[in-house]
Amino acid sequence: MKKSTLTLCGMAAVLALSACKSPSGAQTVATGQSTDSGACRFVRADTSGKGKNEAYMCSASAALRSAEAKEVLNPDIRVSYGSAGGNLTSRQVANARGKTAEETCQRAFLSTIKRFQTTAAQQGSKHIRVSSYFDKRTVGGDQYECHIGTWNSRVVLRGGV
Repeated sequence: MKKSTLTLCGMAAVLALSACKSPSGAQTVATGQSTDSGACRFVRADTSGKGKNEAYMCSASAALRSAEAKEVLNPDIRVSYGSAGGNLTSRQVANARGKTAEETCQRAFLSTIKRFQTTAAQQGSKHIRVSSYFDKRTVGGDQYECHIGTWNSRVVLRGGV
């Protein structure tokens, strides 16, 4: 009886561990949901033993046109994306549990834009210029880099007011 119980426990442990692994290149977030709208594109996964770290390139214009952007951003402070000027950097995170890559990356991106808008309002400016600045690499154009870990997503922007 003891041997069969141990075997059963061992099999359960193997199944539990295999469920935690995500195949390389999969477009998943913490709950296993995939991106399907095309606003975010899977770039790479880093599985160097320090936990989950999936990189995505997402559309800034799609995020800025979203319903969430209309709710949270200040319409009086204009946002220019892709042309960074200035020396301000902001890193924001968003909860990734139960969200698609697009949802969590968009939330982190808009939080970062909102932070820049708050700084602009404090300085009396009506315009911000930002671009993606993850790992101190500037990404221009309409794309921003977003990294999704086990529990949250991260976006880093650089720009000025």
